[in-house]
Amino acid sequence: MSSSVSIAIGTNTVIAISKGVGWFLTGSPTLFAETVHSLADVGNQVLLKIGEVRARRGPDEEHPFGHGQEKFFWALVSAVSVFFIGCGINIAHGIQALLQPAEGVSFSPLVIGLLLFALALESWTFLVALRELGGFGGIARNRHNTTVLAVLLEDAVALLGIVLTLIVAVSGYWLGPHPEFDASIAIVVGVLLGTMAVFLAAINRRILIDTADAELDRTAERWLRERHIDASVHSLVLDDDTAMLFVRANGEVPQSNAIGDELADHVQATLGKRASAVYWKFPKPARDAHAAAGA
Repeated sequence: MSSSVSIAIGTNTVIAISKGVGWFLTGSPTLFAETVHSLADVGNQVLLKIGEVRARRGPDEEHPFGHGQEKFFWALVSAVSVFFIGCGINIAHGIQALLQPAEGVSFSPLVIGLLLFALALESWTFLVALRELGGFGGIARNRHNTTVLAVLLEDAVALLGIVLTLIVAVSGYWLGPHPEFDASIAIVVGVLLGTMAVFLAAINRRILIDTADAELDRTAERWLRERHIDASVHSLVLDDDTAMLFVRANGEVPQSNAIGDELADHVQATLGKRASAVYWKFPKPARDAHAAAGA
């Protein structure tokens, strides 16, 4: 279970409240956008947590390889909700505020302080998710961990949104309200959310359509070559750290079951990923091929 998801639910709830207070005090379209943004993040992370919990269920008659792919389904649902709720509402509200600008209220030190508090909390959540993925260098390696990746991207966009809102707040505090600028930043926040949502949806869609783990395939083929076994390997991702392996051998492989177990152990030790099963396919014997040709 991911600690970053649970932490993000708590921190984003507090952040949404602090932004909501700022919006109530100022009526700022940007603060409205950021409040909706954080509320959407809370809802999305609850969906991610549902996916994590449901993915822990073991194999059953209908799902013999477990329910690991539920993570990707709920992450996809989360991305879609970001697009329609976070992106759609913010852009619509921003356009309305741009076309019909209302007289704004000056930002106060209290509102700026609330935004700085939100920035600190969001930064902490971002660092927790980044650490869970193994730092910036581990993002590509753990790209199938779409649950934590979603938290990381949502936090990154949220940090950028808070920075933009702080620009609006500080300029409004020193120079007075600028409703058009405020509304424009709200639209920018909506566009950022939409871009992130499309990216996350694309990642989860690709994994749900029987994707392979290229790094795992290369590692397995290299290990087999070192043992003088001529074979190609194709994996099927079942979870962020689990896959099935299909090994097509170009000749006979004595004790293939034992070699398959050793291969699974090597994958676990090298990549930290579990091969739930290793299936072998061997060439047909010559006489079977002749019989098939004569049929």
